Amino acid sequence: MTLHGLNTEQYITGRELGRGGEGTVYELQQQTNLVLKKYNEPLTPERIEKLRLMVAMRCAGIEAYAAWPADIVSDDQGTVCGFVMRKLSGFVPLHMIFSPMDRKKLFPDKGYNFLVHIARNLATAFHKLHEAGLVIGDVNEGNILINASGLVAFIDCDSFQLKGADNFFFCEVGVPRYTPPELLKEGSFEKVVRTANTDSFSLAVLIFQLLFLGRHPFAGKNKLAADFDEETAIRKREFAYSLENKKKKLFPPNDSFSITNLSDELVSLFHRAFEQDTRPLPADWIMELDNQLKDIVTCGVSRLHTYPAKMSDCPWCFYQSNRGILYFLDDGYIKANTVLGDIESFVNGFVIEKLELKKWDGKPDYTTVTASAIDQRFYRYRNYKWASICILVIYAIISFVLHFNPVGAVAAVMMTFVIYQYSPWAMKLNEELKKMISVRQLLGAKLDAAIREYDYPADFGNYSKGLELLHKYVHDFRRLPEELARRRKLMEERIYNEQLGHYLALFPIESHEIPSFGTVKKTALSDNGIRTAADISRLNTVKVPGIGPKNIQVLLSWQRQLASGFVYIPDHNAMVSHLEEVSNDIGKIKAKLEQLIRKEYQSLNYIKLNISNRAAILERHISDLALKKYQAELDVDIFRKLAA
Repeated sequence: MTLHGLNTEQYITGRELGRGGEGTVYELQQQTNLVLKKYNEPLTPERIEKLRLMVAMRCAGIEAYAAWPADIVSDDQGTVCGFVMRKLSGFVPLHMIFSPMDRKKLFPDKGYNFLVHIARNLATAFHKLHEAGLVIGDVNEGNILINASGLVAFIDCDSFQLKGADNFFFCEVGVPRYTPPELLKEGSFEKVVRTANTDSFSLAVLIFQLLFLGRHPFAGKNKLAADFDEETAIRKREFAYSLENKKKKLFPPNDSFSITNLSDELVSLFHRAFEQDTRPLPADWIMELDNQLKDIVTCGVSRLHTYPAKMSDCPWCFYQSNRGILYFLDDGYIKANTVLGDIESFVNGFVIEKLELKKWDGKPDYTTVTASAIDQRFYRYRNYKWASICILVIYAIISFVLHFNPVGAVAAVMMTFVIYQYSPWAMKLNEELKKMISVRQLLGAKLDAAIREYDYPADFGNYSKGLELLHKYVHDFRRLPEELARRRKLMEERIYNEQLGHYLALFPIESHEIPSFGTVKKTALSDNGIRTAADISRLNTVKVPGIGPKNIQVLLSWQRQLASGFVYIPDHNAMVSHLEEVSNDIGKIKAKLEQLIRKEYQSLNYIKLNISNRAAILERHISDLALKKYQAELDVDIFRKLAA
């Protein structure tokens, strides 16, 4: 589809990149560094005015941290229906850094210091956007993206709160678990003016989740019998990790990273953010997170195990060895397998150089070649022919000069021509000459064919195909360690996801409060087999009547919230069993490839030997044919003179 920008710019959409409750994002065919968001519903005049203001505010300082509207787009009727923004390549949602399995898949070489680094960059993004006069408002782990360098970028920026000339453009949406208590008390986000201070609460929650591996500061163990959810805990300022609230009812979950492991300054910032009305600003977090980064050390057991230097021992090693919990996944805990052996040692025994063919450039010694002896009878044929011609010529002269007989003279001349061309003696001479020419041509054809076979052996094509096949087998053989690692990773992910699925299955949708989900929607989900938090992932393929993209996003957010409480304890028995299966499969592939490599290597050596032997035979054959052809050429030249 073709849409139009403010300054007559045309945008032609490509493939769909994503679809949400509010709109759909497309690639652009000609502007590959941009994407286009098209709204599902018509926009209000106020929303259009807000987009125009955002485009007018656009600057490098904002675009460094946000996928900010760069142009407004309209349809053919001139109705504003979306906007264009920069494309964020290589970025993933922030919540994916919370899961140890996602961390391993996306950032396999990153440890705890990377989480601190992201937290620092997140604080910087908030600081810079606040400096630009913006309030983010709807802060959650789904609309913030990160990349492998730890850079941060906001999406869905059209929900930001802006200050116009004489009015506010409000942010009227929000996720309760990132919302400060004073806004939760409002009951609605409509017409609520947010501030940098309210944003600072949301920032502190995200920083806490990063530094505490996905744990939420207001989720934990309730001291009382009655449990309460995160939203209630936020309203009551029940900071589970508080060191100052002596009457708190909420405590950190089991096996949580202790807040005392962080610097005293960071601990103080968290208490101010969650227990006081005036919260630390992003600049405060930047300074203390920078200091914490400088105070990070690396464990001697695993390069992924980085931790605050104030700790005497590596906490990740402690959790792994004493609790069986892996917060940072490398392959050290999976028993090494020697099914592959020395890959290169085997491969190096089957190296065949590319066969280089040489062209025929032989030069036989023609000085030893002489013409064949001419049979004496051909001399007699020549003599008979010329004797008859001489007699007829004398007769013609006598008939014309002495007897004045022109007719006889003409007849004698004609007879002379006939004898020259068609006498038995002339016919035999010409027939023999044709035979000699035919022999010469046949030898020439054989010589050309032999040279072609020498220059382009018939087996060379088979050799090239075999060599290509051998290289493929060797390539596949060399990739076996990579294939083993890939299958091990899939096996590990499967075990992890099975555990996570069992954990999420403990949370029935029907018995939990989910924002905007009443009895009707819950019944619709149940009727379609979506009964627990684990089933929510099936909504990518299962369509439930009345459950649109916005509802799905709410459910996924709830699922992520629950998943943050999941602790991964590897099932070593299952791991060993599955790893043995993977190793056996790779062992079979290895044995098959070894067999194919040996077979192809032997075949190539055989073909190469055939080509070499055939070349030696052809060299002698070509030399012999060349000499015979030269002799035939001499014979033709000499006999042509005889028959003339």
